[in-house]
Amino acid sequence: MLKQQAEPEQVRNGKAAAKRAASSDPLRIGRTPLHFFVVAMLFFAGAAAAMPFVTPAIAEFFYQPAPLALTHTITLGWITAVVMGVMCRYVPALTRRPIQFPRAAIVQLVIYAIGVSGIVAHFAIGVWFGIWLAAIVLIVAIVIFAVNMFSCLWPRVGDGVAETGMFLAVCFLLLAGSLGFTLALDKSYDFLGGNVLTNLASHVHLAAVGWVTMVIVAVSYRMLPAFLLPKVTLPRDAIWHIYALAAAVLGLAFTLLLGLRGAPVWAILIVLAMVSYVETIARMVVSRRMPLDWTTRHALAGLCWLGVSAVLGIILSFTGGRSETGARIASAYGFAGLLGFISNFIIGMSYQLFAGFVARARAGQGWMAVTIAELSKPRPRPFVFVAFNGGLAIAVAGLLAGWVPAAIAGAAAIGVAGLVYAGVTLWTLSFAYRRAVPRAAKNELRVVPS
Repeated sequence: MLKQQAEPEQVRNGKAAAKRAASSDPLRIGRTPLHFFVVAMLFFAGAAAAMPFVTPAIAEFFYQPAPLALTHTITLGWITAVVMGVMCRYVPALTRRPIQFPRAAIVQLVIYAIGVSGIVAHFAIGVWFGIWLAAIVLIVAIVIFAVNMFSCLWPRVGDGVAETGMFLAVCFLLLAGSLGFTLALDKSYDFLGGNVLTNLASHVHLAAVGWVTMVIVAVSYRMLPAFLLPKVTLPRDAIWHIYALAAAVLGLAFTLLLGLRGAPVWAILIVLAMVSYVETIARMVVSRRMPLDWTTRHALAGLCWLGVSAVLGIILSFTGGRSETGARIASAYGFAGLLGFISNFIIGMSYQLFAGFVARARAGQGWMAVTIAELSKPRPRPFVFVAFNGGLAIAVAGLLAGWVPAAIAGAAAIGVAGLVYAGVTLWTLSFAYRRAVPRAAKNELRVVPS
């Protein structure tokens, strides 16, 4: 009888402690970052399903409604949403400073999802009026995100490598969003001078290199050592990789925007900054104490694709994207950078992060504890890795050669891998929203770490 009375008391005490923890640190224990991940997975699944059907238009010429819609589904709906979710949880933990307006993150997510959906939908139908109106909504969401991030990151700028890189990355996100809005508005009112493709290239590099690549560089400098346990430490001059990359991106963006000469010089400087980053990561991988897992394999594949995109980017800075050859290179460059480099890193990191976030959210709700292993499905990971990167290689080769059937076949393989990955990941994320537990957690002999 005493045991039966004690158990409900312990449960009540546990739930009360969880509620106090959640109220004191809602982003760390709550589900806000997971909301971002769910939105990102839905956009990624949509992009994966559409990719084989849009690839013929990409092979024809990338600056068309359908390719632009797909590109922004990947960059805004998938990549940026994941990065925002990770930063909402990681930045306050890294800086040990609470986010100033934690509840505003939910408002930001709603506004962000509306803005991205509006941009993608209006790109698909080619209505520029709707695109720049949706861009205004998106910028509001970005400003809310920036305010929350700056309050944590600003005191650590110049001291921490990850903090400095993420601060600069958010600045580039604001620049990229503002320029994107301006370019869309120019389509309605024709007030912006310069060449359409070079203006677009400026926006692309502010977003893809200044925002996303900068975040990946900054975060991987802190996260990969935790996954690899290398025998070498991060060099003190790593922060100069961040500064050099930021300066080169700004130089390239303004050179393209103002129609100045020297774009290849800035492109080469970006590549040199990334070579220093790759060298640092390579030394960590070589000296690792942990065996290679699928997180590390995706990271290594991402570095390989970074090399491919760097070569294509330098060539593109000389040829431009107006000719048939330049357009092929630009399309292959987008595939290699957005999918090969950035998406590989995100997929790999998600294997380590998402299940942990779910387990923490369940603890915050006072639900039955579930381990990271029980929340993970490792069996599809080899297929996802091979189909995603193999399909990408075929698609890039097909785009460069102008062989559309090969590009479509590669895109189909990417799409299948993306749908499998998204489905498995959504299964993992679902346990943050329901009391049910995975089948692996129903074994009576299981051991749950305290």
